[in-house]
Amino acid sequence: MSATYLLDRVSEPAATASTLPPRTTSPPSTPGVEQGHSDAVWCAKWARTADGGQVVVTGSADHSLKLWNPESPTQPTRTLRPTKALGIVSLDVDKAESGASFVVANTLDSVITRWGLDGTEQSRKEFGPAATWDISLNPRAEHLATGGAEGKVIVMSSAVETFGDEIMALEATGTFATAVEYSLGGNLLAVASDTGYVTLFDAESGALVSSFPAHSAPIRSLTFTSSLLITGSDDKRINVFDLRALTAAAGQQGGGPGGRRGQVASLGGHEGWVVKVAARNERLLASGSSDGTIKLWDLSAPSSALSTLRDHSGDVWALAWAPEQAGAAPAVEGLGGAAAGLGGGRLVSAGEDGRVRWWRGGG
Repeated sequence: MSATYLLDRVSEPAATASTLPPRTTSPPSTPGVEQGHSDAVWCAKWARTADGGQVVVTGSADHSLKLWNPESPTQPTRTLRPTKALGIVSLDVDKAESGASFVVANTLDSVITRWGLDGTEQSRKEFGPAATWDISLNPRAEHLATGGAEGKVIVMSSAVETFGDEIMALEATGTFATAVEYSLGGNLLAVASDTGYVTLFDAESGALVSSFPAHSAPIRSLTFTSSLLITGSDDKRINVFDLRALTAAAGQQGGGPGGRRGQVASLGGHEGWVVKVAARNERLLASGSSDGTIKLWDLSAPSSALSTLRDHSGDVWALAWAPEQAGAAPAVEGLGGAAAGLGGGRLVSAGEDGRVRWWRGGG
């Protein structure tokens, strides 16, 4: 099987950017028109909206978020700037079944803000130094999880009226919570750490489900499918875990002798840190690295990468897939008869060079 993804478009950074490589592919920006980021892009999400459209949101070291229309991404449609806050280190978009209506973002100085997609700042919560880093919205409850120093995890309200009110406080293994992610069904909360551990909680009760060493170096990113948990690390590897095995004995620590409990694959090939992993569906995984490449993997046969995308000129910090069509029937798609789920999708990537790249599946 193959998965060919072709570069469809590059959204250029702001013309005034002084810390990024020069603009070479686009004319100077038009005064009064929204411009791209002026520094590295650290995070991105792609979602359906409540009005039936789609939106991509990117967050940057330039202290701003940009909203993009993925059908015509020449320039962003809106810019959001937190009040008295530093660079955007993480963000998430409303996961309501009816479509997204708001975005939340966290900054280097631990300020979490909620905006409507119309640009209205709706709520804001300030935390102490290093208290928050990554954030994740629960897909089935008005909850937001964030983690930071000393492995402390805060689950708080994401509703406008009670935004930031603490629901529960949890402690993950490790000295800093580097990534948090709710499972697709919202029943599990995974927290990764700088020590290479993953701690898995029951999202409703906060009970410990599992804590285990997933890597020998800090973990930068987590992603779920319905049956797998996938991690990317500074050890240059991607590890894949079976959720059934991880949840089979709640509260167990570590793995069996000579291995990690529940691990079904370990993927190598990147020459730098794996800083982002993003599953499109049950079959296709994308990984971004400090080596400047994106690799695509078939999770049903992950012995080696299906393909490598090399257009980036620096670290690939952000990856986001276009939402899968709900209830879509399996079909053969793309060049070479690639199985459903491998080709035909759309992917957005961004990173250290400030450019937002749009990829389209060809097979």
